Amino acid sequence: MTRQVHAVVLLAVVAVLTPAPGAADTVDATEGGGGAAAAGPGVTLPAGALRVGQRVLVGLDGWPAGTVQIEVCGNAARRGALDCATGAATHGQVPPAGRATLPVLLAAPPVACPCVLRVRTPTGTAAAVADLTLAGVTAPAVAPTAPAELTLVALRAVDRSGPRGWFGLPGELAVRITLHNPGPQDITDPAFQLTVGPPGRARTIVAAPALGSIAAGQTREYHVGVPTDAAPFGRYEVDGRIAVPGRPLAFTVSAARRPWGLPVAATVLTAALLLGRRGGRTARPPHSRQAAPAPGGA
Repeated sequence: MTRQVHAVVLLAVVAVLTPAPGAADTVDATEGGGGAAAAGPGVTLPAGALRVGQRVLVGLDGWPAGTVQIEVCGNAARRGALDCATGAATHGQVPPAGRATLPVLLAAPPVACPCVLRVRTPTGTAAAVADLTLAGVTAPAVAPTAPAELTLVALRAVDRSGPRGWFGLPGELAVRITLHNPGPQDITDPAFQLTVGPPGRARTIVAAPALGSIAAGQTREYHVGVPTDAAPFGRYEVDGRIAVPGRPLAFTVSAARRPWGLPVAATVLTAALLLGRRGGRTARPPHSRQAAPAPGGA
């Protein structure tokens, strides 16, 4: 009797753990590649081999509200837009909840697989890819390319503190940075660090903006406001570092602060004090002298 009970329990456990027939399999991906859905945007698409020209439902989760672009890429999208069927991309809207299911027509990528489905926002600040087993791709393979890099085209910093800066109060430096992507692949939102301080001692960390996506061959210009502390005459230095994979870009730029309002105010105050003293002396009445009595007077 005991053996029969054990057999019944074992069969029940197996029935629970065995998936139901016909249950749909999916492939999940999060930002930066595959893996279980976690923090950050995720992509879900049907598992198994798919074909060029097939329409599938793609699930999105954890995305910012707004427009997303979905495209099929070959070469694992290593070179960005050059590897993707951007002209046949699907555009859709993600509601504030961050979840959406969008129909996507699987276009043929311009280069051979390994293929991925790439999803990103227009600025490239949110992106994710999912591995895609795609049949019917006849595009040529791609030779290995050089690592991504950015070049610095122009760099300038100007004191924009305005009237506050005239008197040495906290202000702002306007830094203009022009970057060029000479490589054959897109560079998407590389880490950007900024510090500010006196020359050689720029250790105060300031918030750096997101650089977004810099496409292959593209040149982009950025205007960054860097806050400064109260300071007398002197120079400020801004150090930056852009962490491009394999080839980080570092730069330094400085700008002079000339709070000429301080010496002008000191000059005006000194002149006012001198005029006040001079006016006081002029207004003082002369000392009166008592007339001496005439000799022999009564």
